[in-house]
Parts: sequence; structure tokens; C-alpha cells
Amino acid sequence: MTDNLRTDRSFEVPFPPKPAIQCVYGSQYSEEHEPIMPNLIFTHGAGGTLKADAVVNFSNGFASISKAGIVCFQGNMNLKSRVKMFNALMNHLASSKCLGGRSMGARAAVMAATDETTHLVLISYPLHTDKELRDQILLELPPSVKVIFISGTKDTMCDLDRLENVRSRMKCKTWRVVVQEADHGMNLRPKSGTKDVGRKTGEVVAHWLGNADEGKRESRIGWDHDAAIAQWSGWLSETSNTKSKDDDVADSNHVQTSNHQSKRKVEKTHDELKPSKKRKRRTR
Repeated sequence: MTDNLRTDRSFEVPFPPKPAIQCVYGSQYSEEHEPIMPNLIFTHGAGGTLKADAVVNFSNGFASISKAGIVCFQGNMNLKSRVKMFNALMNHLASSKCLGGRSMGARAAVMAATDETTHLVLISYPLHTDKELRDQILLELPPSVKVIFISGTKDTMCDLDRLENVRSRMKCKTWRVVVQEADHGMNLRPKSGTKDVGRKTGEVVAHWLGNADEGKRESRIGWDHDAAIAQWSGWLSETSNTKSKDDDVADSNHVQTSNHQSKRKVEKTHDELKPSKKRKRRTR
């Protein structure tokens, strides 16, 4: 059963000529008389709602850490319409410079980004289908924006190697949180793991918004079955996570050189062990 999204306040944003956009606001500290000035404007995927586990778990984790909080809005399945909804919320909440979403909502967040957008939070970004690579809008993002990807190792719409290739070609700084054993819907087993790991992603992103370390841009979140808790690796440098290509080349050259030297040594040893042949004296 889906938990309730943490809701300190519900409100509507005008969206003429269509019905107003339904929004919920959650934060660590919230007073009814205070204006809503969230750190993050966030939306759900194409076929989901604000009650989807992935949205609820992430948002509750984020709201438990962030003083300014998060606003989540209900959208429809039309991508262009979702982008316009982002625009309406940005006009209504002028102080918010951070956008995010999961799946199609993540695509809409990228498309809605403006020159004033400082951060993008992309959960389960649907990077590809069987026939299409959705990388162009990512490659067009300006260097001024910071982007964080949260992707599961079992997400069939975001192969991690392909994501790394796209990240290497993006003009802006990017961070990545790999969620072990999670699928596109951020589900994993057991069910309690889905909830706690999802909350942990929200907590990590809330901290990242205020303290993004450009020297450490890789991390992992997983479910510890023995301890029954969600564990986060902390932020890791790229070199500590994977070996660089230069290291691979150096290792390869070292192996080739060592093999060549060993071969010569063996051949020399074999020659030294061969018995010398005495020359027969020629008789005249």
C-alpha cells in the first residue's frame, strides 16, 4: 500500500484556460503564514500520480531534510503540456530555480529549464527506447546548470553505460546516484527496501542541492538485507569509482612489455641450456 505524500499544504496554480494545477508542498519546517518558497519543483512520470511510490518516497525523504521544502504537482500524460505546467509554477513561485521529475517528468523538467535554472533533478530519466536515444535536450543544457541523475541498475530505459557516454558529452556538470537493484519505477525487493531506499535518494538530493562537490560526483545507494537499512556510499571521486582510460592503457602497456621481456628471457634461458656442439676437425 502506498504511503501518503507528506503534505504541509495543498494549493492550486492557475493554468488558463485549463483547470488549475493541483500542488502539494512539504518541508522540514513549515508555518501556515509563511510564503511557499520551495527548493525544488517536482513532478511524476507519464502514467503516474503524486501517489506513486517513487514520488512519495523521494519527496518524503527530501522534505525531511530540506527547510525550504519541495512542491510536487499533478500533471497529465502530454509532454508539452507538462512543460507548460512547469512554466506556470515557475512564474507562480518565482524564487524556485531547481526543477525535477521522474521518467517523463524528468524530460519535461529539462525542456522547461531556463537561463535562471540552477539545478535539475532527474530520477529514472528515460534515456532511450529500442529505437530512440533521448540525449539531445541534455546535450543542449548550458554549463551554468548542475544536473543529478538517479538511476537504477535494472532500469531498462536508462542503461548506465549509455548514460555515462551522454554525461561525458554534456556541457554542464553532472552527478550520478546509482540505486542498486532498482528498476525504472525505483522498485526493489523487499518492499520495505523500496520505501527506505527511495527516501534515502530524497535525502541525498536535498543535501546535494546545497552542497554539491564538483570533485566527487559518483555515489551508490543500496539495501542492506542483513541490517535491513538503506545504505549510501557517500560521494566518491570518479577515479575512485572506475579506473581511468590512461590507467588502462598504462596497465596494458606494462603487461605487453612484461610479456615481451619474459618471452625473451625464456628464449634466452632455453638457448643457454642447449648443449654446445663440438666442431669436427676437418681432415685433409
